Amino acid sequence: MATAELFKNVTDIHSIVQALTTLANASDVFFLVVMGVLVFMMQWGFAMLEGGQVRKKNVNNVMMKNMVDWLIACVSWLFIGGVLCSSINPSDFINWWQQIFGTNWPNNGLDLASWFFGLVFAGTAATIVSGGVAERIKFSAYVILSFLITAFIYPFFVYLGPWGASIVPWHDYAGSLVVHGLGGFLALGAIMALGPRIGRFINGKPVPILGHNIPMAVFGAFALAIGWYGFNVGSSLSLKDISGLVCATTTLAMAGGGIGALIASKKDVLFTANGIVAGLVAICSGTDIVSPIGGLIIGLLAGLQVPIVYKLIEKAGLDDVCGVVPVHGTAGVVGAIMAGIFGMPALGGAGDVNLINQIIASIFCIIYGTGLGYILAKIVDLTVGLRVSEEEELKGLDLAEHKLPAYPEEEVM
Repeated sequence: MATAELFKNVTDIHSIVQALTTLANASDVFFLVVMGVLVFMMQWGFAMLEGGQVRKKNVNNVMMKNMVDWLIACVSWLFIGGVLCSSINPSDFINWWQQIFGTNWPNNGLDLASWFFGLVFAGTAATIVSGGVAERIKFSAYVILSFLITAFIYPFFVYLGPWGASIVPWHDYAGSLVVHGLGGFLALGAIMALGPRIGRFINGKPVPILGHNIPMAVFGAFALAIGWYGFNVGSSLSLKDISGLVCATTTLAMAGGGIGALIASKKDVLFTANGIVAGLVAICSGTDIVSPIGGLIIGLLAGLQVPIVYKLIEKAGLDDVCGVVPVHGTAGVVGAIMAGIFGMPALGGAGDVNLINQIIASIFCIIYGTGLGYILAKIVDLTVGLRVSEEEELKGLDLAEHKLPAYPEEEVM
């Protein structure tokens, strides 16, 4: 309905209020859908970033996992996750299940737009795990893990945190811990249960296994960066609350992350690309309460730690293929804690943040994510099996799992 038509027959205050409410609802629906689509584009970014960091014999498998993450999330978030993130009351599930069979949605379907925006966040949390366990996990095992994460593990973490019942209160505007920290530490637990790829460690010493297409990975990092504006700016959840500060701190943290990783890695292209993502992860928590300079420093710290933590993970004998633990897990922790510091008024922040709560929440995220990631992976291992056979791993999961190479012309040659 055009705005002119909306106000055409308005004759009293009640009608004016009603018309303004309808317009506001429509604006918020539009805002959430557009911002949600930007976040949805991050699935594309993850597919490219991860796809470039694996060997060419496993590219299709990575792409398939990213597609299936989204497909599973759509269904699990509709029936379970979308309700669980805000309630554990059985009656709320029943009411929602009854409602989704109908078309009568008030307020221009604002509830469904909110559901969609929550869905794209859930899909992101699950997709993070994919990069850590790449090149040796069974596709069927991954599908089960993806379902459990989007239906239960992620939404219950949301319920416990600041976006839900706030049983564990902390400031996390766009999900440094709620989305990225959780995804990174779930991956860490699964990596521990899964074991390293064949040839990754020889006599206890790490042997680099290079990805097949670094430009693809860099392209994925930039696609993620574009989607991140939907992730952070869209977290206002309403057009009237949109903030230019969030846009600025997001941009500067991205720059800081890239600069930090570039310095710490001595100009490594892949670490720099991942540093850009780490800076974006870190700023999510305090993007609305820190200054632009605070955002730059937070990003810089997140980028600096990426190659350092990656090498520590490697020294521990763990095989994190795409570096998701430093890029999402520990970068999320850095962001949450730094929000408690740079969010202080004395450092130019807006206040309304407690450093102790940020630290407690970070510890809770590490334990919850790593513990459940390991336990769930072990349970899946006892059921359908977690890892492909040695023969299948050497052949590559594209052929072993999907019967289709990513680059078929090379097979012909």
